[in-house]
Amino acid sequence: MEKNDLTTKITRLSLSRKVTVLVLFLTILAIGLISTNRLPLEMEPKGSEGHGIYVRTAWRSGVPMESMEKIGIPMEEELSTVRGLDSMSTRCSTSSASVDLRFKQGTDMAVAYREVRDRMERARLRFPEGTEKPRIYKRDSDPESIVRMTIGSQNHVPDYDLINKNVISPLLRIDGVADVEFHIEKKEIMIEIDKERAESLGLDMDTLARHLRGDNFTLSSGTVIDGGKKYVLKSSSSFKTFEEINTLPINDNVSLKDIAEIKYEPEMDKRFFRFNGLESYGIQVNKESEANTVEVSRRVSEQIELIKTNPALGAYPIRVYRNQGNEIYRRLSHLIDNGIYGAFLAAAVLFFFLRRLRMTLIIAMAIPLCLLCSLISMYFADQSLNAFNMVGLMICIGLLVDNSVVIAENIQRQFNNGMSRHDACMKGVNEVGLAIITATLTTMIVFVPMLFIGGGMRFLLSGMALPVMSALLASLIVALLFIPLCVYLTLPSSRINRSNFFINLFRSATAQLEKIYALSFEKFNFWYNRALGYFLGRRLDLAVILIVLFAASYNIGYKNIEFSDEMHGQRNEFEIDIDFPDNYSIAERSAYIKQVEEYVEQRKVELGIKSYETHFSPWYAEFEGHFSDDRVSKFSTEEVAEEVYKNFPQVPGVRIHYSGMAGGEERNDYKSRQYVRLVGDDPTLLQTVAEDLRPQFEKLPGVIAIENKDDDEGPNEMALIINRDLANSVGVNPSTVAGAVSTAVRGSDLPRFNSKGRQIPVRLRLSEEDRSELDDINNMLVPTEDGRFSSIGTISRPAMLKSEEYIRRTNRKLSYTFGIKLKEGQEKTAKDNINNTIQNIDLPEGVSFGEIRKSFDDNDKENGELVVYLAILFIYMLIAFLFESMLMPISILLTIPLAAMGSIWIHYFTQTNMDRMGLVGAILLVGIVVNNGIVLVNYANQLRQSGMERAAAMMEASRVRFRPVFMTAMTTICGMIPLTFSSSNEMFRGVNYQSFGFTLIGGMTCATLFTLLAVPVFYTLIDDAQIALRNTLAIAFDRGNTQKLTNK
Repeated sequence: MEKNDLTTKITRLSLSRKVTVLVLFLTILAIGLISTNRLPLEMEPKGSEGHGIYVRTAWRSGVPMESMEKIGIPMEEELSTVRGLDSMSTRCSTSSASVDLRFKQGTDMAVAYREVRDRMERARLRFPEGTEKPRIYKRDSDPESIVRMTIGSQNHVPDYDLINKNVISPLLRIDGVADVEFHIEKKEIMIEIDKERAESLGLDMDTLARHLRGDNFTLSSGTVIDGGKKYVLKSSSSFKTFEEINTLPINDNVSLKDIAEIKYEPEMDKRFFRFNGLESYGIQVNKESEANTVEVSRRVSEQIELIKTNPALGAYPIRVYRNQGNEIYRRLSHLIDNGIYGAFLAAAVLFFFLRRLRMTLIIAMAIPLCLLCSLISMYFADQSLNAFNMVGLMICIGLLVDNSVVIAENIQRQFNNGMSRHDACMKGVNEVGLAIITATLTTMIVFVPMLFIGGGMRFLLSGMALPVMSALLASLIVALLFIPLCVYLTLPSSRINRSNFFINLFRSATAQLEKIYALSFEKFNFWYNRALGYFLGRRLDLAVILIVLFAASYNIGYKNIEFSDEMHGQRNEFEIDIDFPDNYSIAERSAYIKQVEEYVEQRKVELGIKSYETHFSPWYAEFEGHFSDDRVSKFSTEEVAEEVYKNFPQVPGVRIHYSGMAGGEERNDYKSRQYVRLVGDDPTLLQTVAEDLRPQFEKLPGVIAIENKDDDEGPNEMALIINRDLANSVGVNPSTVAGAVSTAVRGSDLPRFNSKGRQIPVRLRLSEEDRSELDDINNMLVPTEDGRFSSIGTISRPAMLKSEEYIRRTNRKLSYTFGIKLKEGQEKTAKDNINNTIQNIDLPEGVSFGEIRKSFDDNDKENGELVVYLAILFIYMLIAFLFESMLMPISILLTIPLAAMGSIWIHYFTQTNMDRMGLVGAILLVGIVVNNGIVLVNYANQLRQSGMERAAAMMEASRVRFRPVFMTAMTTICGMIPLTFSSSNEMFRGVNYQSFGFTLIGGMTCATLFTLLAVPVFYTLIDDAQIALRNTLAIAFDRGNTQKLTNK
């Protein structure tokens, strides 16, 4: 009866060493609880956000093209040599140049950061005078702040030094914080020259700037030896007090204060920030790209509570309105709740099928025990508990009971057939031991092909591999070691039926369940056997039916499923930009913004808006709305944003721009929007080509409009065109003119003023009344080569130009991107039309279409399909190895296309896109659906070995294995239901688990319904083919041997 194999030895050990098994159980429980408590929490595993470094160099150029030429391109040339670089995006504006570096997954970011820092030191040598020191952040260019807060202010301009010292600096010192954004300018010393007084003394801006630099400097001058000791020599002339700057002599009779007004204040009295209608200023904390969001958010929150107790900040109330760590914790808690609901559903299914409470509890015990084993492996592998591996653990909830169900159900059946408890346990495990080992290995082996691919699919699979494989391996050990002992202890030692009130009450309840089971699944099992008997006699009929169904699934369903990681407006905020006419005063801008705030305040509850903030100045204005996480509203977040946008006051000259829930990020992952990018070297040509392409895209079916917020804007830039011939004739160098205008208007940075260890910026420029009008610039004097002066207006003319507010380059190429808004319900058609149009357009030389970042591309799809094919191959080899047959595994593998049909149709009917998570589900499905076929074929082989005829063996195997097959399938399906139908508000960063859940639910349902019919039928077909092949080979060999004997 007992075979001397591994499963028998494990079961015998379990039954004979009860205390050892108990101690092992308690050890797993203790280590598991400790590991679970210490596992770090993250929404996404490290690397999922992309390895990013962001470099920003501030420079008040005023002209994006100049910033690109003098700052952006030198940075690009140096940074392009950093190892592991995947892409580089450069953005130059009027105030800065920045580079966003994205690195390949697996790059050592510590090494990358050191290399970036080294390259930037080289690039600085090429920067023009006046540029600030580059800031390097271990984050992406557009991070989602982990903590956002406001700080109220009774004064319009808060005390920067006070807030910087008591709020910003403590936050920056927190481990894992990359930077803290605070939109208040530092105080600086502004020297504003009175042009008329300066010119009356024969002074120009360039001469004054040189004079001031010469009076405030610290210069290393080498080394000197004195008394045999070597000293570093430093030449220094610096201002000690603010009064020294005021009284600085310009000539014998004039000091600086006589020709200039010297101010010490921030230049931001025209910028306004309001939160929920009250004047306040925003502070945003960004983390390093690889830091743990939950942990850093916790540290920041603790520090903020300490900051609030500082009496120096009594006039500056702080309010935190977004904490990403809390949001992640809440969403992870929601995932855990879904897992618990799934576990209860699976336990309910078990009880319905088994109708034995103790047996149900024993099998359900396998779920937490295996999950603890998985969490132990994750803890010692230094992994975090995040949304991706948590999904893997959730699919395990249903799978973890499969082995235990098969073992426990088989032991119970042997016991009911009259065997003793010990013999029932031994035979029950021995019969199905090989089958559950094979089934477990086939599910685990689907992760092996990830070693042959790269990119996003490998990242997703590698994140799930350890928790899923360790949980499945634990489920196998639990089924062979713990379950037999638990069943042995709970089976009655005698067959005398005991009874009391509670036992009788429980029996009456289970009797009702038994009636329901008899009327449903018992009848279902009966008709299944009738159908199987029919198709065993008409095997080709079933084969034709399945082939037709599969062909229909492919041609109707599969070809109409879109593969995309579309984001459906899951963001927590939206932004609307406002462009005012230049002649609008601050008071008029404030009044307009006030109308918007009053409208939103009135409908705040109805729209589910948690808070809102507005920023405005003479240069820009912006409204930002924030959604509460537990919002209850009849409007979706996208509809709310559109509603607010449509109800902005309509005022002539005021332009409103809203680019959707994408938040300005240009990615082709959004359902209602498609972006097109042009790249080249000539910005004018790019803009011209873009304008020429507009009509071609606008007339496409499904397209509403081309989004371009600058369509109706006129010239926004004035250029001074210098007449070179005239300038040369009077002895004026054009660069002198450019420098004089730059110093007068933008200001010239001077050496910093040292005040008690603080380095205070110093800037020189003309007073506002001397630089605000074009005539002021034209009347400025510049020195000639012979010492005289010439006015700028005599050697130049103004020209009005239209230019972009910023210039962007992607991978060292200029880029121009425009968005296309799509009609609701026609998005797929419109996107296909846009892509086809792009393929058929011939662009001018030097211009090409650029790639738009996308979460799910063709490469990911191909990698996912490759993993599926390799997984099938590996499963085939494993089954062939264990069953010692090359053809028999094919009958089991045929359950895979049956599962594919279910996954296809459920996506088709629910109109759900297949995404990366869906492909991961498909890969797991390949390893799961073959398990029932393995158990079925293994038992049929045992019956045939005992002497039963093939058809009868298949009929008996289908009848006996009907209950465990449906039980294991329904526990897996029920375990996925809560996650699949979870509220979209609980998703994060656009991650959606619907495709993942539908793939498994649809695939398991279809495969289970067909397995008990298709596998036996194809088993007999392949068995006949195997017999025919064997006979053919035998005849061939016999003929060969006969021929040899004849020749002899």
